[in-house]
Amino acid sequence: MAWIGLDDTDSVDGGCTTWDFHLLLTQLEECGFTIVGHPNLVRLWPFAPERTRGNAALSAEIDASSSVISEVLDNWFNEQYNSFKLPKNGVSSDTASPVLVCTETRFPEDWYWNAVRGYVEPTKRLNEVSSFPAAKYWSIEDDSDSTNLTRGLVGASSAIAWRGENDWTWEATAWRMTDNIGKKRQVPSNLVGEMSEKFPKTILNRDPNAGDSLIAPRTPCPVLYGIRSEENSVAEKAHNWLQSKEDVEQAFAMRVHRSNQATDDHIQKTDSGVIISKVREVKGGHASLGVFDGEKKYTLVAFKQGGEVNRLLKSLVVGDLVKWMALRSPNGEFHLESLVCSDGVPRHLIRPNCQCGGKLCRQGFGQPLRCEQCGDTEQSLWLHTEFNSSNQWVEPPTSNRRHLAKPLNRQAKG
Repeated sequence: MAWIGLDDTDSVDGGCTTWDFHLLLTQLEECGFTIVGHPNLVRLWPFAPERTRGNAALSAEIDASSSVISEVLDNWFNEQYNSFKLPKNGVSSDTASPVLVCTETRFPEDWYWNAVRGYVEPTKRLNEVSSFPAAKYWSIEDDSDSTNLTRGLVGASSAIAWRGENDWTWEATAWRMTDNIGKKRQVPSNLVGEMSEKFPKTILNRDPNAGDSLIAPRTPCPVLYGIRSEENSVAEKAHNWLQSKEDVEQAFAMRVHRSNQATDDHIQKTDSGVIISKVREVKGGHASLGVFDGEKKYTLVAFKQGGEVNRLLKSLVVGDLVKWMALRSPNGEFHLESLVCSDGVPRHLIRPNCQCGGKLCRQGFGQPLRCEQCGDTEQSLWLHTEFNSSNQWVEPPTSNRRHLAKPLNRQAKG
């Protein structure tokens, strides 16, 4: 058996790692090799520099030894990226760092966890991969910057290292006909809505607030759409159902991938603390405030696109107790994925009501309160109103969540 991984073939100008990996798997299948199970589609640390937003890497297990398939991999990679003609996907060393890796010994699982929860130096990962005698990797031919040329090795090796034993989802990735690439995708939102109802185990198909479809990308890449699901068979059935509709653009090819999307693997734990500063709001609606967890002070950040998370953060005051799940940014801030106020301090002062139900009003300094309805008097005092947060977790709208973010209503498989 051998494991192969591919990453960093796409850029802001074009290219698509999922498409390239599909082409590679197709060539291996045509050469008589068998793909074991489903290929993996793995998202990694969202703050990784010089990466496109999706940050996906691919891997698969092949029923062959690395020495047997090495020649096929070598020919395919050189034709795809190192030929003197323009690469098939427009990749250049200035915009991407394609790396293909093959190993007979699966890499340690902590390589994945390091790459999904933080930054891994390419040179460090290169040394780690080089320590495996049976491992081999291919990168584009350019001696100007060896670090940049092996950047894709981090993702490719991490995709191989991912086990996904505690939680995973599935994605049926469909690709476009060549002539359609660059044109508007024909995937009607109303049919995506019908698909969601017909196949309830598909997930993250639409933003219910905006009514928009979330399965089709907006970039000029070869992907037609990606249908995410809790079960692999459901993802495939949903794809076949969409393709049976006349109004839907016909796909050139499709593969179902096992994925770490919607698992929260990038989050280490749920944190809690007390608010220690007023909200700071910047132009555009982004908001932040200080919190103390009992040991250290941190900054919580909620962007305008965070919807309910942003609104809840803006309503917090000093003394509120909160819990949060967030991605730690390189500067130490917590970028919120979800938030709850577990215990809010009193917010406002109000006068109590009379026993008869009437309103008690103040008569003057040092005077008792007097009921407007029955005339009875009461001692002058104020009542505090509690902060009604309902102790409910909130999260950003579906269209503004990270690929890795697990919806609050989704249960992990493990």
